[in-house]
Amino acid sequence: MRLADLSAEPVSTGNAIRLRWRNPDPGAFPGVRVVRRDSSHPVTPDDGVVVKEQVGLMEVLDDGLSAEVVYYYTLYPFQASPRAYSFDPHNRVAAMAAAPYDMAGLLYRLLPALYQRYDEAQGIALVGSGSPDTPPRGQLRRFLELIGPQLDQLYSFTRAQLGFCDVNRVEGSLLPLLAQWIGWNTDYRLELGAQRNELRFAPAIYQTVGMMPTVEATVKRLTRWESRTKEFVHNVARTNQPERLNLWSMLRASGTTTFSSAALASLNFSYEGRPSAVLEADGSVSLFLHTLRRRGGWDVWTKRWVAGQWQPSMPVAAQVGIDMHPAAALQGSVLWLFWENQDPDAPAAERKWRIAFRTRSGNVWSEPAWFSDATTERRAPGAAVDASGGLWLFWLEWNGTRWVAKYSRHDGTQWLAAPIAFPMDAGNDPGVESDLFAMFHPTNAAAPLWLFWARRQAVGTDGLTRWTIAYRSKATLNPALVDWSPVKTLPKAAALDHDREPLPLAAAGGNIELFWSSTRSGAYGLSSATLGAGTDSWQDARELRDSPYSNRAPAVVQTPQGTLLVFRSNESIEHQSALFGATRSLDHRHAGSTLADTRNAAKLALRGKFEDFQTYTYDAGSAGVRTNEDRIARDTVGLYLTPDTTDPAALSANLSRLASSIGDFLPVTQRAVLITP
Repeated sequence: MRLADLSAEPVSTGNAIRLRWRNPDPGAFPGVRVVRRDSSHPVTPDDGVVVKEQVGLMEVLDDGLSAEVVYYYTLYPFQASPRAYSFDPHNRVAAMAAAPYDMAGLLYRLLPALYQRYDEAQGIALVGSGSPDTPPRGQLRRFLELIGPQLDQLYSFTRAQLGFCDVNRVEGSLLPLLAQWIGWNTDYRLELGAQRNELRFAPAIYQTVGMMPTVEATVKRLTRWESRTKEFVHNVARTNQPERLNLWSMLRASGTTTFSSAALASLNFSYEGRPSAVLEADGSVSLFLHTLRRRGGWDVWTKRWVAGQWQPSMPVAAQVGIDMHPAAALQGSVLWLFWENQDPDAPAAERKWRIAFRTRSGNVWSEPAWFSDATTERRAPGAAVDASGGLWLFWLEWNGTRWVAKYSRHDGTQWLAAPIAFPMDAGNDPGVESDLFAMFHPTNAAAPLWLFWARRQAVGTDGLTRWTIAYRSKATLNPALVDWSPVKTLPKAAALDHDREPLPLAAAGGNIELFWSSTRSGAYGLSSATLGAGTDSWQDARELRDSPYSNRAPAVVQTPQGTLLVFRSNESIEHQSALFGATRSLDHRHAGSTLADTRNAAKLALRGKFEDFQTYTYDAGSAGVRTNEDRIARDTVGLYLTPDTTDPAALSANLSRLASSIGDFLPVTQRAVLITP
């Protein structure tokens, strides 16, 4: 119910405000509760100090107030029984309490003393002897008291102007003026306290224009909706930007069969290539990987996994040129690290791939050296240590016309006199092309040494090929004996699938658990299966991650805590602002530009969503005009809104308000598109 003739005026004697009103419907609402607050109007009957509550109330004197402070009142008419309060936004009023400066006394003291003496004497005769606390006042003094309180009020209002620039003290109706001075648009829907709060933080917001927390705070302020902000620059297709594969890891605890959720291990990225993991004597894991150095080129770095935590990365091979594809093995107390190297700036005749190595005894690394002779072109090393302490090294070697697989063994003192060619498979080329990985199996006496690799295999008769995993085992550890099994291949789910980057892990009973990357679900994903001892039967084939991202190059090592799986992925990374805790962004820059695969249903289902990391051609609009649907552009920022209403009118009003204001909080080179479910 709306009260009539509501007013609030400061009392001339100071430190008090008198409120008056008229109740147009005393029958329905016989009483009124008067509630007071400073800085903002009360919004509920209990939000502030209850000045008075009474049936039939139409006037209140609120005294004992601080001088030169604006007080805000809300009046709540109520029904007598049961007590029910009525709120109307028009039942609000504000006034400033004046201070009793005794201007009458000041004027009186400025008069000549003769006037005061005769006036006081006359006051004694007229009024009486008085008391020390209330001295007698004559006619002149009483005359000045007629205008003194009004001067007190004028002086109070004048002094109050000193606080006009103080957001905390200024009267609420002047807040839009302060906002206008700094170019801030006042939201009149807000209570005065909220308006003050906006003005208080406006300078800080202006200093952070263009930052994601500021944009999301603006959306919240204007619409009360939650939102997430996305820059579409990373969704623009770039032909020179492949997937940036960062390091991620998962742990399968001992005694369990499933891996934990993936966690980011390192932003040391590569475009291809598997890391190599070695279990140290103290139970930690040393991981070796190649990554792009800041000054250009590729180096081999190492990371250590200690008690479930990844330590910072450190370079371990940073020679002239390119250092890639590390392979590490622990021979007793000596750690061997091999990698391939090429100097792209060398003359053409000397521009060869060579295998380099270092050894580590204790914590001391040897100087880098070339494996065997440096004139032979070799690459793609793979290493394993057998039960007798022998170190086996496999690699690809250029024979003048093609790459062929060879190997050698280090008995702890020296290498074989000459490398051994990987034998033919019943007169056929074994087809060792890439992703070599050697493994010693301690419990499989019939096949202690295994070599897995990937090769391209024809599909159909039209020249189409697909990567396929092949493997074979050796019956003894005598390198001179040609006792390799026939070449076998890993069965595929479909002929058009790519299977590559195999990594076997010795399992109980002579079995082998194989991890590899496959396109069985469209994108490259992580798969595993178990090969039974003495059989060609693969069992328990499954995907390890249900993910639309590319997950590749698994590296697995058995630790005291369980099975540690490290892999490379282009998965988007969520960042939480350290300064603005509510702001979470999703970094899509690692996705790269790849062709769309219709089999990758999970990735295609993200189209148009906040999590969409697929790339598209540039949205130029129509006739040079871009609409809200033309999003894929370097200058576009998407605001994914979560409305709290389904009312079309409310949705339209909020979207219109947001569209007209959000540009003030974005860089001038950026445009915003508003996206609702």
